[in-house]
Amino acid sequence: MRSLLWLAAAALLVAGCSQASGHESAAESQPDPRPLGGAVHFTAAESAALHHAEERNVQECMEKRGFDYSLVPVGDVDRTVAASRYGLLTQHRAAQDGYGLTAQRLAKPHADPNARGRAALSERERRAWGEALRGAADGPRQEIALPDGPTVTIPLDSCVSVARQELYGPDWDRQYYTLQGLSNSIAEDTLAHPLVTAAEQKWVTCMHDEGFRYQGPEDPRKAVRKQLDAARSDSAAILAAGEEELRIAQRDAACQAEVGLAEQITRAQKQVEKALPQARTSMLKDFRKARRAALKRAAAQPGTSPST
Repeated sequence: MRSLLWLAAAALLVAGCSQASGHESAAESQPDPRPLGGAVHFTAAESAALHHAEERNVQECMEKRGFDYSLVPVGDVDRTVAASRYGLLTQHRAAQDGYGLTAQRLAKPHADPNARGRAALSERERRAWGEALRGAADGPRQEIALPDGPTVTIPLDSCVSVARQELYGPDWDRQYYTLQGLSNSIAEDTLAHPLVTAAEQKWVTCMHDEGFRYQGPEDPRKAVRKQLDAARSDSAAILAAGEEELRIAQRDAACQAEVGLAEQITRAQKQVEKALPQARTSMLKDFRKARRAALKRAAAQPGTSPST
């Protein structure tokens, strides 16, 4: 009986997020603020289509260079794209998937479809295969110096780079990394905004009233991770951690709704973005154009139909 309970709970936790995606009740709808209007955020369908198109381009490039390459399947894009940059939860998602931590722990990683083929190659051939895919150590590089951030180095002779340029255009990486860095900066400033810090203090009080002695919104996730780490490979302990995750997440989501955290974050983000100098957002128009073009190219690939 216990094994059946474990299997049922595990199935619920693994499948929860995909079941929840796109099925929030109208009564639970709440703002889902994304910096820059979500310019660097893609839906699950878009992410899957872009991944598939990029893999097709990689495969074609590798074949031209004399190497076999099998398409790598897309990962858990549903859970990834549903995650809020601000840790926001709806009560429906919290009840189905918690924070997604136990489900991630239980999910089986995709097998590398190229592993067997690489293993059959000689050491010299494996090195050549890897250099064709990822670029040679002494090959040409593009360096992208990010404002207020590190320098990103991209190998230009790799099939990955060739595939990305074919799909997104030659200036995509510079635009994407720059805007991603700006998005992170906006999120940090938003979280530090008085509107948000005041709402978070109310959230702390709400959680305290329910017996959770957290000091900030990240603490529940830290507590679940700690319990999962302690569980190791003990099935019963992982199940207990999953059940506790669902209980905590549901209370977390209820307190977020009670204090209007999503609404306050939305207000604060608008104020932060309004104060940005135009120079910081000058490439947004070009990026959105490149984004639309990439999605159109991906849609033209066999077996893809991204929602734009």
